[in-house]
Amino acid sequence: MPRFNHRLEQLFAATVTSLTVAALLTLLFIIGFILKESLLIFQQVAPLDFLFGREWRPLSPQVRLGLWPFLTASLAVTALALLLALPVAIGAALFLAFRCPPRLRRSLLGLINLLAGIPSVIYGFIGIMVLLPLFERWFGMSSGDSLLAGGIVLAVMILPFIIATSSESMAAAARGHLQASRSLGVSQGYMLRNLVLPAARFGILAGSILGVSRAMGETMAVMMVVGNSPLPPTALLERVQPIPSLIALEIGSAPLGSLHYHALFGAALVLLLMLLAINLFFYFLRQRLSG
Repeated sequence: MPRFNHRLEQLFAATVTSLTVAALLTLLFIIGFILKESLLIFQQVAPLDFLFGREWRPLSPQVRLGLWPFLTASLAVTALALLLALPVAIGAALFLAFRCPPRLRRSLLGLINLLAGIPSVIYGFIGIMVLLPLFERWFGMSSGDSLLAGGIVLAVMILPFIIATSSESMAAAARGHLQASRSLGVSQGYMLRNLVLPAARFGILAGSILGVSRAMGETMAVMMVVGNSPLPPTALLERVQPIPSLIALEIGSAPLGSLHYHALFGAALVLLLMLLAINLFFYFLRQRLSG
């Protein structure tokens, strides 16, 4: 029996190692494929012109391939989503960790986790049917498609990730401070502000990283509500087009091997590098906070 358990442990360890290596190789293949398909565009167009150019005209006689409107739109809609979602997520996490009865907490956490699994097209459809008509009525817009609509839809989509990780971190922090705070007569509000929230900052940061990664690469829901106009974002109620929407809308009509085709892969490479840079920023921020 001990020999069987030892072999079982070896099999489990080998399986986990194999899956880890497979995941790493898959990631390297994706990066290598995108890099290979995007090299041509950087041979034809200078990288700085590609990044900071303000015109996207891949089919005109004088081709213009500037990614700046789409790049800034991706950053703007992601930042807006995080700005809207973070206060709500922290408040919901505090409620789940300290105010919610245990039985209700389990039910609410199950529903929150269910929200994370809803297909993005459902969020986009609800945005079209509910959010855009409200914008048309409230702001007198001919069409409610806008940066603000995309930010609100994305904020709802990333809420489950931030709430789940933040509530777990807050509950763990509370176990270390609750008894001592009660013994000293410290109010719960003071404990939450000055003890729990600082101790749970790493969980909140981890949830923010997950939320930003989800928001930056989201395609369908955003594409359905932002209007898809290739203009730099200058106001919340203007139409924009993030990089994922650009790729999804044009990759089907770009001839294989054309400059347009390789430019879209170049846009995908820029999006990938942006995600990497944001994750590295959060990593170094966490290291600085922990130090």
